[in-house]
Amino acid sequence: MGDIPGTLSGVTADWLSEQLQISGHDLPEIKTLTHEPMDGFTGAMGEVGVFRVVWEEHEREDLPITFVAKCPLDDDNARWYNTIMQFYIRESGFYEDLVDEIDMRIPKCWVNLFDPESGKAFLLLEHLSEAEKGDILLGCSVTVMEKLVSDLAVMHGKFWMDERLLDIPWLIDWRAESLQLGIEMTQTAWKALAELEPDRYPSELFDVLDRSWINNTIEWLGRYADRPWTLTHIDYELDNILIDSEGPIILDWQSIMRSHPGVDLAWLLAASHNQDTLRAEEDLLALYRKTLAESGGPSWSAEELEEALAWGILYPVSCQSVPYLQDVTVYGDGAARMHQRFEKFLQGSIDAAVRWNVVGHIGPLC
Repeated sequence: MGDIPGTLSGVTADWLSEQLQISGHDLPEIKTLTHEPMDGFTGAMGEVGVFRVVWEEHEREDLPITFVAKCPLDDDNARWYNTIMQFYIRESGFYEDLVDEIDMRIPKCWVNLFDPESGKAFLLLEHLSEAEKGDILLGCSVTVMEKLVSDLAVMHGKFWMDERLLDIPWLIDWRAESLQLGIEMTQTAWKALAELEPDRYPSELFDVLDRSWINNTIEWLGRYADRPWTLTHIDYELDNILIDSEGPIILDWQSIMRSHPGVDLAWLLAASHNQDTLRAEEDLLALYRKTLAESGGPSWSAEELEEALAWGILYPVSCQSVPYLQDVTVYGDGAARMHQRFEKFLQGSIDAAVRWNVVGHIGPLC
């Protein structure tokens, strides 16, 4: 594969031409290549940009002229967090092994590279330039949210307790040792937020989180892993979704793992809601239960789904202090939105934890 560039600006026309050929694409050589950051995207762990190419054989009408390119951020904090979460080996593995089995709209992958020794990675993806980027600060229509919920339920049902997933080496579960590297960081941020904003969490909820995920993390990672599982996206929220006239297109599969499904549904509804979808939540949950059962998953009652949501929101509501307290000035012009994003992640998770009765479902167990 040759040496993978550490930044998108380090990618040359010759190198990209070679990688496209190695990946099996019948394409001419690239004559020129230009790169610019993707509008409206500020990545916390990765660099994402748009490549515009001019081909040597430009008369072919089937040649794409733009691509989306993605690589890890060349930053010490990002490298550390990527080591903990194993983002790029998971996303590379997804495009290698699973993408064709997912019944969602996903951009085509043209080049997929990952070097386990250096941690360098590179993805070249289809550029869906006419699609609008989702925005968690605005939310989406109830119609789009219905599609997101039903597509998620189809994936969860299709892979419900599917033992094939146990044989995929990169597909981690909650017992992955690398996840334990983040415990101290989470505990430190949790204490700092409690000092800065002592009333941010309702007291009963704070106590349950403090006694469970925060200060008994390894046990609760195990409890997460022991719940019935399926294939999960884990970061299924509107900032990782494009929307066009045909509906949503799902991006950023770097957090994919084997997990109980409540994490996916809880995160979607907690992070990406607006007042319209919040009012429709009861109907959305009924849609999820119906589609999950029809797709091969269990036939959950409304009470069983609420328990799954309470378990699902436990992880994000315990850990949102980490991004919330992050220094966002490094994001330059994107800093203001990044802070608003992390604020919604935090407060949305707290509100959802109250809505789905985390105290009642989790409290007696810790």
